[in-house]
Amino acid sequence: MANLTSDISNALTDRLSIIEALLPQLEKDVLDLQGTSNAKKTKTNIFDLVTEADLHSEKIITSAIQKHFPKDAIVAEEGTNCGAQDSESFTWVIDPIDGTVNYANSLHHWGISVGIIYQNTPVAGIVSAPSLNKRYRAIKGHGATKNGDPIQVSIKSLLSEGVIVTGFPYDRAIRAEHLSKALANFLKVAGRVRRFGAASIDFCSVADGTVIGYYEMQLKPWDMAAGLVIAEEAGAKITDFNGHPVDLFKSHGVVVANPSIHKIMLPQTAPMLDAIAVTEK
Repeated sequence: MANLTSDISNALTDRLSIIEALLPQLEKDVLDLQGTSNAKKTKTNIFDLVTEADLHSEKIITSAIQKHFPKDAIVAEEGTNCGAQDSESFTWVIDPIDGTVNYANSLHHWGISVGIIYQNTPVAGIVSAPSLNKRYRAIKGHGATKNGDPIQVSIKSLLSEGVIVTGFPYDRAIRAEHLSKALANFLKVAGRVRRFGAASIDFCSVADGTVIGYYEMQLKPWDMAAGLVIAEEAGAKITDFNGHPVDLFKSHGVVVANPSIHKIMLPQTAPMLDAIAVTEK
């Protein structure tokens, strides 16, 4: 996609400003809710949760969008889908609480992810991690920031020099053999391997240089939309496991790292293609 025009960039700035204005209160709300019983229930299986905070966060964000930008389309994890997804208009892709399992278990690694796509491409996003006191932001062509300061990916060039992050799908049991093979590949060569459980923050952790690489399969559009543009604007190379560009709605996996690390990582992720090919019987 070509660089954005000034009109599109300004329109994106206006949209992110609306989200930034509501975030302080929303962050407080969801932090307060985390200290309560929080009425959690399962969705697709016992590992896939939704909480009162997910629903509250989605309502606050989508209501603001519908009020200020009624012609924009919305795709959100907990069911808010409205407007036509037109390549010439903006579509918001929202995860109201990314890392719900962490959130529901009083862990800190979770966030609020709000991305915007235009012409089928992620072009802007905000990821807020209230428990970690971090807020990431990016607009395509304008760089990425953390808490207002510019960020960039790590300049390390060896897997042994840093931390690789991954994640596991909700149906991991039927894919465990192949997931384990990929994990074993990195355990042999990476400085460390971690699994934190919130994809949007994993993207951002590559973006700010905290970790040197990230890979995962079966992510949803709302897991990726904001984090992907933040990581790209910070200098990350992002592909699927075949080395092809990522399509938010079609790709089955991501590999995220600076170009040097990405080149080394990609072959190590080969077992993930077998994991994707597994079908539940």
